[in-house]
Amino acid sequence: MGKNLDIFGKALRDHYLNQGNEMLQINIEGQESYRLPLSIFFRPADYYAIDRLALSLCCGRILDIGAGAGEHSLFLQKHRRDVTALDISPLACEVMRWRGVNRVINADIFSARFDTEFDTWLLLGRSIGAVGGLPMLSCFLSLAHQYLSANGRLILNSTNGTTNLTTIRKLSFEYNGETDETVSWLDIDQETLRHQSEIYGFSTEILHKEDDGNYLAILKKQP
Repeated sequence: MGKNLDIFGKALRDHYLNQGNEMLQINIEGQESYRLPLSIFFRPADYYAIDRLALSLCCGRILDIGAGAGEHSLFLQKHRRDVTALDISPLACEVMRWRGVNRVINADIFSARFDTEFDTWLLLGRSIGAVGGLPMLSCFLSLAHQYLSANGRLILNSTNGTTNLTTIRKLSFEYNGETDETVSWLDIDQETLRHQSEIYGFSTEILHKEDDGNYLAILKKQP
């Protein structure tokens, strides 16, 4: 896969420990780079309307995928929900444990193994994009159908962007003079999501739309 310096995890760790740069740079091929304040990854979990709605729909055993610094897992834990946080970044997982997330799995969703079914898979922060493209989205939906309970659900957000088309961006994280490997990031439009989900046995409902194309969807497993 090339170099993987866990730049994202280093940035989260440094912010948590009050060390280092307070900005994370996102480089996108063919577009202007932009910078994010690291505090955004430690915001209150219900800061955004789209997140508040998503969290209110979580039920049963919950898997928080791409959990980052753990803000959503901590919120669910505080409200006595049965939640497990999963992230591919070792340092992000370390930060989550420091912050008090009880169950943390350091793994890629495609390599993780679970000894229980889940009722909800939660993917906020557009983290569904990490699948990288439509072929891996198909693998992801197949896996979700396998590990979700009979009445299970996927709650995720993505974006239509400005074109209302599925887009694959090439991006990398840069922090304190280091740049991680370039990865593919999938922004999936609503109609493509609906079509792909139906193939793998899910119904799709778009619950919330924003002016910039960001949207929240719930995918319910069908009998």
